[in-house]
Amino acid sequence: MSLRLADFDASEAVAAADWSVLAEPQVESVVQAVARAFARDYGLTLEYEDACQEAVIVVAERAAYVRQILADAGAGLLHRWLSQRLRDRWLTEAKHRTAHVSYEAARHKAERSGL
Repeated sequence: MSLRLADFDASEAVAAADWSVLAEPQVESVVQAVARAFARDYGLTLEYEDACQEAVIVVAERAAYVRQILADAGAGLLHRWLSQRLRDRWLTEAKHRTAHVSYEAARHKAERSGL
């Protein structure tokens, strides 16, 4: 039987944050690797520290799930899973931000239309 991310995602549930999962060396190294990759890929809008903080929050919110992934499949699958979760969270937030109109832009538009 081969292990797939779909096997894990089907039963994923967010519980209370369990920060103890961060003490595991594999978790810490995966969090840092994912944060570095995001800081490199989205460097203009996301810094390493922010990406690391977001990754830590995702891991702590789903600590039992993270432990299950590590036990069943190892750090490679955890890296992929965390990257997907962080990308979902970051891109969703970025989309919401781009939909907002700044005060200055709204004021400029109103002045041009004569309102």
